[in-house]
Amino acid sequence: MQKQKNIQMPFSFVTEVLRLIWKLEENGLDHEAHILCKSLESQIKAKIDAMIRRDTFTRYKNASSSNEREGFRRQYLELAGIHKDWVSDLEINQ
Repeated sequence: MQKQKNIQMPFSFVTEVLRLIWKLEENGLDHEAHILCKSLESQIKAKIDAMIRRDTFTRYKNASSSNEREGFRRQYLELAGIHKDWVSDLEINQ
């Protein structure tokens, strides 16, 4: 299977497509269109979640204070779904 190319697009475009999907579903769709809309919605939400995780990680790396950095680090771990068993005892007790 050939790897698909990724392209970049503005966040506003992604959110507008998502709003269009919701608007179409409000008006009723046939079964095939409904499945397509759900697939697109799922892919867009996954992309937005990845963007939020990446932004949080960047904020963690660029934080100006250790308290701010720690807050973003914990937020990133939660967003990334990293189970607390993967976090050291030192990190848990802080």
